[in-house]
Amino acid sequence: MKRATTVFHDGDTQRDFLEPAGALYVPAAAPIIPNLARLTRLARSGTPRIRVIGTVCRHFPGDRELAPNGGPYPPHCMDGTPGQRKIDATAPVAPRWIENRTYTRRELDELLGGDEVFIEKQDVDPLVGNRNTAAVLPRLLEGVDDVVIYGVVTEICIDRAVRLLLGRGPRLHVVRDAIAALDEVRGRECEARWQAGGVDLTTVGAVARALET
Repeated sequence: MKRATTVFHDGDTQRDFLEPAGALYVPAAAPIIPNLARLTRLARSGTPRIRVIGTVCRHFPGDRELAPNGGPYPPHCMDGTPGQRKIDATAPVAPRWIENRTYTRRELDELLGGDEVFIEKQDVDPLVGNRNTAAVLPRLLEGVDDVVIYGVVTEICIDRAVRLLLGRGPRLHVVRDAIAALDEVRGRECEARWQAGGVDLTTVGAVARALET
């Protein structure tokens, strides 16, 4: 694993999931926050800097996945609310946000030029939740050999991220001590399925050591 050909994929590390007062708090997430902070520092501290890509929920009142509209989840990460923001441990410095709207090629080129690029989504499936995902993902993976995945929730959005990235070329590494599940049984089932599919289940320490060599 080399810094120049590795990207970090930060999945939904937002306040509504990771802070106790959050609208869809993941109780098992408290222990992973120091590791999320360590990964953020690791991306920024060396040369070259590791690019951080990922997803964030950005919901609006009419979104289909929300319970008031018949969906499975209570309102969370609502547009403009404190809960939508990323936690301090993973707060980006100069983020580029890819909204779920139509862009010109020039606009997308500018967004994709940043070191911190996040796809905003209104559905757990990034391909459904943002019309730009299919077009921008191959570009985000250009020249990438390894993708390091972390965040929440293991059996929901992290599983979707693995499904999205698997088979696209880069080796996938899911950081077990930097993900958290709402349902531990389902989380373990996801990990077993990922590993059977060739995904490396790793730790923050192992990632740090691999990037130092």
